[in-house]
Amino acid sequence: MRPRGFSLIEMLLVVAIAGIILAIAVPSFQETLVNSRSRGVAESIQFGLIKARSDAINRNAPMRFQLVSNLDASCTASSTSRLWVVTQYTGLTSPANTRGVPAGACNVAAYVPPDQEEPCPASPAYTVNTSATPPTAASCVTDPFIAYKSPADRVPDINVTATPTMGTPAGFIVTFGALGQLLANLEGAVPAGSPAYSVLIAPATGVTGRSYCVQVNSNGTTRMCTSACPCA
Repeated sequence: MRPRGFSLIEMLLVVAIAGIILAIAVPSFQETLVNSRSRGVAESIQFGLIKARSDAINRNAPMRFQLVSNLDASCTASSTSRLWVVTQYTGLTSPANTRGVPAGACNVAAYVPPDQEEPCPASPAYTVNTSATPPTAASCVTDPFIAYKSPADRVPDINVTATPTMGTPAGFIVTFGALGQLLANLEGAVPAGSPAYSVLIAPATGVTGRSYCVQVNSNGTTRMCTSACPCA
């Protein structure tokens, strides 16, 4: 009677077949994962732009979308970050932009009540309660934030390239008016042509996956497509 179980040859055959299947499946799975990450970053940036435009219309006040380097006390403008903030923006003339400049204050928690008249009143003074964690805004001047992208999400192998860049340091900034239109801001005028702004979300060098483009058209509408920028 033949003993039960597998012979060495049969086991080696099974291992060889499993290895072939893994060799085929793993790259495909990795590419699917990268595609999912790229789309997630693109959808997040598109949501931030749509949020800025819709709030500008709903609040009847200019709103600014901006990519930022991080969301702590050292944040600066960026054109290559997946992190973003939406802030209220007062305009170009004196007093210039009392709200809406996130640089160096991205860790400031919301002022209560969060919605204040515009322009932001001079009192209470521009101070921050640093004893709180994170620091809390003591006035609406220090609380321009409407929405932001959580820094808790970690998305490896994805590059963001936004154009055009404005200001010092160079960053990607889009300002929407109360009618949903594009406005000039302190960092520069609205670029001519359509799309006016674009963000390319692509796999890092050496990584296989799909690229996405998020673009803002000259009328303020936003579009996302699966391609290099601009969308066809």
